[in-house]
Amino acid sequence: MPRYHRRLIPTRPPAGFSFDRAEVIYQHADRVVWKIGHKYILKRTGFVNDAEAATHRFVWENTHIPLPKLYGEWVLPVSGRRGSQGRYRYYLLEERIPGQTLKDCWGQLSARNRVAIAEQVAGLMEELARFRGRRMETVSGARLPNNCFNPAPDNPRGWLTGRWATDDDVFNGVFLPALLRRGLSDTVIRLCRCTMPPCEGELAFTHGDLYVGNVLVDPVTARVTGLIDWEMAGFWPEWFQYARITHGCSRDDDEWKAILSRASRRRIRRADHGRVWHDAVTTLLYEPGSAQARAWLRLLLQYQRGQVDRDALRGYRGINESDVRGQLAMYDDITLNNPGGFGD
Repeated sequence: MPRYHRRLIPTRPPAGFSFDRAEVIYQHADRVVWKIGHKYILKRTGFVNDAEAATHRFVWENTHIPLPKLYGEWVLPVSGRRGSQGRYRYYLLEERIPGQTLKDCWGQLSARNRVAIAEQVAGLMEELARFRGRRMETVSGARLPNNCFNPAPDNPRGWLTGRWATDDDVFNGVFLPALLRRGLSDTVIRLCRCTMPPCEGELAFTHGDLYVGNVLVDPVTARVTGLIDWEMAGFWPEWFQYARITHGCSRDDDEWKAILSRASRRRIRRADHGRVWHDAVTTLLYEPGSAQARAWLRLLLQYQRGQVDRDALRGYRGINESDVRGQLAMYDDITLNNPGGFGD
């Protein structure tokens, strides 16, 4: 597949660009988004990373996925602020595409149209997943943003610390340090490792942030007109794509993600396995004593050994914590080190 390597980023806007009629439509800390007339969307971030621009070029040239045209990118030094010496801001200028975000029109959509939109988006992600990577990285070879992959409560926002290729590297680089910091026992850590869905050889290209604000549609025809905000995109373990979209951040996003996850499940290998595992690890990192999270891992072990089927994974949240205390003790070191084949 083509590689979109990093290159020197310009230090000025493209010729003919003007800030006239700029209107702020989003602002948080150093991140600002403006709409400028009927043609442009301008994004500014407080860090320099050209991965989103590289992703735009890659998707535009290699797929049929609708996304904004890229008009330019540049960096400017931060001035007039204490401690800003040597700091830069990154700007991305892109097309303002037609349609409304799901966030703005969710309440107007019928149940049938919501499902139709989810099927379209799931199909677009299936198209993206045809592109496979050898390491966890962006199309430009940069490190990926954390994007909740490492869910530890003390994990700062930013990028993953490596570009991992093997399952051991992923577990040892991301999850093992976080589990050790939370004081989890060796038995639980081994159980986490041996039930982790595979990453090696299953790194698929995906968007990474299908929030209701990032999907544009025509609310009348229920047609997807564009996907925006590609800064989380890259080669992720395929199961993580599913685990990531099953959790929303608002009521509308929760409803959207529930519909999208149903449309996506049949298209993603190890979808249920990945969701249960990531939920279990996340729960352990926030509640190290959780018997329910331990029961979810035990369920995965049974699934890997062929003792339960995939339907059991889909009902994992119904496991009653009071019914599972102490059940982990029946799994000794030999069992944990020999879990059997994967259920998928």
